[in-house]
Amino acid sequence: MLKIVLASSLTLSLLSAISIDELVNSTFENSYDLKSVEKSIEVANQQISIAKKWQNPVLSMGINDVWINDFSSRNKEAMQASFIGISQVIPTGNKLDIKEKIAFKEKNIKLYDFEDKKLELTSKINELVYNILLSEEKYKLLEEYEKNLEKLESLYGSLYKYQKATQNEIINSQISTVELKIQKQNLKNLIDNSYLKLEQITYTKIDKIDEKIDIKKVDLLIENSSHPKFKSLEESSSKQQSIAELERAKKIPDVQVSLAYFQRDDKFNDYVNMAVSIPLPIYDTENVTRVQAKMSANETNDKLEQLKHNFEIQSKILKNNLNNAYENYNLIGQKIIPLKEKIQKNIETYNSFDDVKPQESIKNLNDLITYQMKAIDEQQKYYEAYSGLIYYANKGIK
Repeated sequence: MLKIVLASSLTLSLLSAISIDELVNSTFENSYDLKSVEKSIEVANQQISIAKKWQNPVLSMGINDVWINDFSSRNKEAMQASFIGISQVIPTGNKLDIKEKIAFKEKNIKLYDFEDKKLELTSKINELVYNILLSEEKYKLLEEYEKNLEKLESLYGSLYKYQKATQNEIINSQISTVELKIQKQNLKNLIDNSYLKLEQITYTKIDKIDEKIDIKKVDLLIENSSHPKFKSLEESSSKQQSIAELERAKKIPDVQVSLAYFQRDDKFNDYVNMAVSIPLPIYDTENVTRVQAKMSANETNDKLEQLKHNFEIQSKILKNNLNNAYENYNLIGQKIIPLKEKIQKNIETYNSFDDVKPQESIKNLNDLITYQMKAIDEQQKYYEAYSGLIYYANKGIK
């Protein structure tokens, strides 16, 4: 089987190379998307700290029975007074405990979203890295191919002098060389842009990548029931259930207690007002909101089941694609390429006896390179599926 040795980037030394794990760790430290989620977690923590606190008391001050035609008169009648009062809402039942529970669930949702985002980034980094490495190896093969085409064009030129090659053969070889240059340019552009995309999500300028290629067949997948995407939806459903529980608790309304001191003219005694206010749940809004919360929880549960189904199917598809690419890679490397190498030896042997035209040797070398590139194509398909499994199968086959 042909061993495809992966090269690193074309310019700098190995000392500057960076591995996937280093890139992932750097991304986790520098990603503004992750920092944004972390800040939302901090906000959720603050919400937890205030969830069980009572509402602030309300302080009221004023004067009453002000005469329109004599604002300054405050001793004409007994009802004229200056007052200061305070009112406080006193929660009943376990509403504050439920609010705290809801706040904790909101924080957990943010934590699971954070882990989900990390999985997405890890998957994308793997995809880009392996695509870069394999594309660079393709580029090296294209350079070999180009050298062979140049030899072929030169050979046709020499043969043409002795009328053993046609002018069309020379022109076609020139066209093939130009087409290959376009192919090389497009591949170089793809590599450059992939490095930029990698820099975009990792916030790290990458000159060289140090990572091994080690493909293998996958028989089993890691169970993905603990995927943070699932956990986030489960927690969201539980949060809606808690909101429904809170609305049920609101059927016993909070009590507002008020106390006010009224100061009157010396001719009259000062007095105190005390009051208790209780909202009357006669419009059934709590029941409506509770039903809405329960319906929202059911909707989230349906989404969760659909998501689990999709993840399971997608994981199987990616596994099939991965194993298919693995088998194809082995067939090319273990069957086709050795046969093409055997043909090359035969061509070189018979060429020494003038039984084979020399251009056939060059063409077969390029065919060999073509199959080497096809082997790399299968590796790219493998790692595309591999990177997807990192996300869908919750770290995949690692």
